[in-house]
Amino acid sequence: MSAREEQPYTVSIAALPRLIPRTASFVDARSWVFWVGAALTMYGLALWAPHIARAMEASPRTSSLAVVLWLLYGFVFLVILYRMELFERRSPVTVIGALLWGAVAAPGLGAVAAPAMHDVVASAIGADNPWVASFAAPLSEEPLKMLGVLALALIPGARVRSAADGLFYGAVVGLGFQVSESFLYTATFAADGDAGTVYAMVWLRGIVGGLWSHATFTAVAGAGLGYFFNAGTSTLQRWAALLGGLALAMALHGFFDTPLLAGNAVVSSIVKGVPVLALFLVVLRWAHLRERRTFAGLARHVVPDDLVSPGDFSTLATRRARRRARRWAQHRGGRQTARALRRLQGAQLSLLTAAHEDGWGSPRTVELTRDVRILSATLDRRQARADAQRRARSG
Repeated sequence: MSAREEQPYTVSIAALPRLIPRTASFVDARSWVFWVGAALTMYGLALWAPHIARAMEASPRTSSLAVVLWLLYGFVFLVILYRMELFERRSPVTVIGALLWGAVAAPGLGAVAAPAMHDVVASAIGADNPWVASFAAPLSEEPLKMLGVLALALIPGARVRSAADGLFYGAVVGLGFQVSESFLYTATFAADGDAGTVYAMVWLRGIVGGLWSHATFTAVAGAGLGYFFNAGTSTLQRWAALLGGLALAMALHGFFDTPLLAGNAVVSSIVKGVPVLALFLVVLRWAHLRERRTFAGLARHVVPDDLVSPGDFSTLATRRARRRARRWAQHRGGRQTARALRRLQGAQLSLLTAAHEDGWGSPRTVELTRDVRILSATLDRRQARADAQRRARSG
């Protein structure tokens, strides 16, 4: 590994003592950021709830259908986000907090900020200009959503330690916003009790436009924010990533909302959405490569080789490599050996994650070190037993 490759790992680990987590999630009673975030979420709920209540009252039947469909959509999308993660499994409590910010705080605050921004933009370019919404919505919504990711980055227990962390939580915040806003639009347009309108809105805003909507925009901004707090690069580069990520998110949002190709909603969504998705995949790839380089540095320089060696990490670096190793283990020793290897891989990844988030020698790393040793010994015994049985059969 070159010196350039080691730098992000070295600096980010050295910075960890300044952010020692006191809690297992973002819930930290001693953090003023947590209490400010909670207060803003409650305020956002107070602003957003009347809009939801009016939509529900207009047509309880179709609104109930919209609730079920959008909650199901949000759950499926969240599972997909989890599947995109290379190494870590985030705290469910912190994920719920990110969802609440996106679903309640950001749209509630946006109910005040968006009309004000609309008036500002309209006064600048003309109220009858069809581009007003494409400027006003990103300028108000993207900073509000990013505030949720910023709050998590400032709370040590949330463990936002990389661009990949920021991207993940940005996507979760954006997903919460997308589901909440889409439900309100769906319930409003289906106020006459037409279930067909509900299905059409879920199809258009969820299935057709889901891959290039709010989750994608805020994930891009979140990646830049995660880089800003943890990258071992110059201050200028970190600020460029932070502001550039937010600017790119607003540009993508604005581009998607432009009145171009306004004739057919499906065609317009796909034509404008594909470039948005392509840029998101580039950012995702960049964040994952940085994360993989960081974990490789941990395996090489921090975690002892008898727990996770650089060779071990080569089989942990991707899901494909992990599956290939388990298939080989099953061929060699059967399903029990493959299951033992799977448990060991999970423990090794958890150990690397704990070393990254809390620092080597933390209580989590001590506990996980014991788990890795036990599981490694179990795997060795199963492999030895399988080898002995194979020799006996061949003899």
